[in-house]
Amino acid sequence: MNVTAIRAGFLTSVQDLGRIGLREFGISLGGALDPHALRVANLLVGNDESAAGLEITFGGLRLRFADERIIAWCGGDFAAQIGATPLPSGHPGLIRRGEEFFIESPILGCRAWVTISGGIDASIVLGSRSADLRAGFGGANFRPLRDGQGFSLAMSSGRSQTLIEKLR
Repeated sequence: MNVTAIRAGFLTSVQDLGRIGLREFGISLGGALDPHALRVANLLVGNDESAAGLEITFGGLRLRFADERIIAWCGGDFAAQIGATPLPSGHPGLIRRGEEFFIESPILGCRAWVTISGGIDASIVLGSRSADLRAGFGGANFRPLRDGQGFSLAMSSGRSQTLIEKLR
């Protein structure tokens, strides 16, 4: 596992751009509630814009990393940090092995989208990695993230590796 959720927050789930083209079969689109925020955060870390990230509701998320990655977030007005260093919305940050990222309760708004270089390596169900909490499939173990739960990341792209070198 590349990342451990020390604290999962109120409701944190894996989301991508959703399950496109399956509504006629009764499968909801799902995916990020703000696809633009997810796309922007993904591009900031060098991922494909459709890569899976974390959708955080009301903050309270604390993650510990087992390897070096780039992280970014977009969304509501939250306070986020890598260790003791603030990470503003819409900016990429380098996270080193053993460091922690946290995003506290929002000042304004209620959701944020966090992306990590490589993207979250959750199982693909019906064309998407997104958790569909009502249907009970997708995401990290088919449910919201829980305290102490680890999850894997895909390999960082060449773009992400270049960004890591520049941010060192």
